[in-house]
Amino acid sequence: MDKAIRIRAARPTDADREAVARLNAAVPRDERHDIEPRSPGALGELDELLARRGHALGRHVAEVVATGEVVAYGHTFHVPWAHHPARFWCSVRCDPGHRRRGIGAGLFAAMGRDLERLGARALRAMARETQPEMVALAARLGFRELFRSWDFELDLAPGNAPRAGEGAPCAGDGSPPPGIAIAPLSEERARRPGCLAELHALYLAVSREVPLPNHVDPELPAEAFAAYLEGWPASLPEACFIAKDGGRYVGLCILHRNEEDPACLDHLFTGVAAGSRGRGVARALKLETIAFGRRRGFARIATAVESNNPGMLALNEQLGFVRRGGLVVLEKRL
Repeated sequence: MDKAIRIRAARPTDADREAVARLNAAVPRDERHDIEPRSPGALGELDELLARRGHALGRHVAEVVATGEVVAYGHTFHVPWAHHPARFWCSVRCDPGHRRRGIGAGLFAAMGRDLERLGARALRAMARETQPEMVALAARLGFRELFRSWDFELDLAPGNAPRAGEGAPCAGDGSPPPGIAIAPLSEERARRPGCLAELHALYLAVSREVPLPNHVDPELPAEAFAAYLEGWPASLPEACFIAKDGGRYVGLCILHRNEEDPACLDHLFTGVAAGSRGRGVARALKLETIAFGRRRGFARIATAVESNNPGMLALNEQLGFVRRGGLVVLEKRL
């Protein structure tokens, strides 16, 4: 490693959080990961979440000795969306001008000491499919592929609907399964002001099964869940749809505005209660989101599906979603 660079433990200060957030913000959009906060405030929220859950966090930075400039960081923490006391997640980012100088190796060595002290048995990471050099580096470090999370996009142009016999219609004209009614969150809230408590329980039950951080914390408290649905700048409650079986909620999908692309809707979450799966509930929910997007003049819907979820992969294909690349999820046994 270059003698002009030193690795040290990150401090819980505004300066260090700003430096880490700056490195994340500089990552090109098509290489970003959801769990890499791009503002000091968001990074602080991640740290507070981990502390609140009792999850370990170890963060190190690489700085230029002469100036104190932080040019890289690495951190490890318990995986909050698939928690196990011996399973950790890691992320490393380095300023492009300081790569290939051994900084990454130094950060991994520092993180390795943290993991050994904590009794870690597995370390997970991810890389974009468009970064084969990162996947190859991970392999050299002892990581193996677990699964992939693929990005999908649906063109909402009217002429893009599949022809008869080529899959489900994309115009939102499919009927829900027998006994199932679909309603937007905005209307359901007007009918049942207290519905968020039951929706929160449904969200918690389903989201624990998702193996990636492509949605908010699976143990999200009730107040934070309400803000996620209705209070964030990107929240769009009229585009979140609920599936009801009589008076019971059995399905939920959550969509937000894409804050960087006003023509795009981000489909963040689709969940169906275990006892109601296999009835076409997820398909009915997604058809409603597609119809909403077209009515409101959005150009596309973006989502992500894991390679170990064949049912949702098949549904996306039927509805006309096109794969646009994705993430390789890796694990190293320690």
